[in-house]
Amino acid sequence: MNIQNTEAKALFLSPDGNVYPDNLICTGIIPAELDGKPCPHSQAGRFPGIKPLNPEDSNYTIDKGKPGDLCPTCAKQQLAHLGHWQGHRNQIFPEELLSLRLFKCRMWLWLVVPGLHDHDATQLLPQNL
Repeated sequence: MNIQNTEAKALFLSPDGNVYPDNLICTGIIPAELDGKPCPHSQAGRFPGIKPLNPEDSNYTIDKGKPGDLCPTCAKQQLAHLGHWQGHRNQIFPEELLSLRLFKCRMWLWLVVPGLHDHDATQLLPQNL
């Protein structure tokens, strides 16, 4: 598996076995479905960031996480930690990413945020990839 960039705000996990940084996905360079245009859920082609979940927000749902958990604003759902999915469809993910909380974005892509671990999703920790 190839991690394309170590300074990414988010890493997108592709069925082709690669891990792509947000600057390739959010800008629309990848995937082909975006036809080279920025993701409609990005902020002008940039990763929209993370914020604590607030049950008072109109777009809050429990499947994104518990109140106070950090969550990408473009997330549709959180899917436990990436390690839970190790071997799914024969995919092998890098060891250093396995403890990170896995999300499905509104474009149905899997992503993790470096430093956002599933065991404590209320804080972003420094992470060196």
